[in-house]
Amino acid sequence: MSGFNWVEDLSASVRKALIDKARIKVFADGCTIYAQGDVVTDVFQIITGEIRQCILTPDGQEVLMYIYRSGDLVGDSSVVEDDPYSVTILARGEVTARAWSIKDFAALRTAHPEIEAAISAQSSRRLRSTLKLLEELLTQPLAARVASRVFWLSKMIGASPDGADLSLSQADLGLMVGSARQNVNRVVQELRKLKLIETEYGRVVVRDPEGLKRYISEHQRHSRDDLSDQ
Repeated sequence: MSGFNWVEDLSASVRKALIDKARIKVFADGCTIYAQGDVVTDVFQIITGEIRQCILTPDGQEVLMYIYRSGDLVGDSSVVEDDPYSVTILARGEVTARAWSIKDFAALRTAHPEIEAAISAQSSRRLRSTLKLLEELLTQPLAARVASRVFWLSKMIGASPDGADLSLSQADLGLMVGSARQNVNRVVQELRKLKLIETEYGRVVVRDPEGLKRYISEHQRHSRDDLSDQ
């Protein structure tokens, strides 16, 4: 599975049954698809565009958790658990998506146990991703947080040993690691000088995944050494 696309792992017959039941829905740039606490009415799979997953605090702060891309599904875990949506998701650019009503989705899950198993695996993957983000925010210094987030995102999309191309701006990174853009920029410049990543407008290209891992380990160790000296 790459990203959060479990549909690609279904058998051909089950995948066809699922897609045949979908309708197409288009969201304008910036549209709130679900706000935190909303009742889930549909499950979506992105065809084109991207969806931002974030937590919005009462005082207007935003923690960006993930940027879903083409092929990814949203809303599936909440439907299975029969819970309100736990975060806010917004269209980033115009988004075209397949959509299934909760009634149709329930019928498909009943008719095809393969779908239920895929959603269960997806839910575990989402939980691991959330715990990883919390670990980074609570335990790592900024340099390690930035490098770790880039490395983890490259793994999530199924990066090859040669690297990955991420649709990710430095402003996005700042919202993910909880730091000002200027501070993130200093870390990004260091990673570029070390030839671990390259950056273009709105993109980060991972060039040396193993080097990123070493960088993360080194900066975590420096942080622990600093604390032990106090």
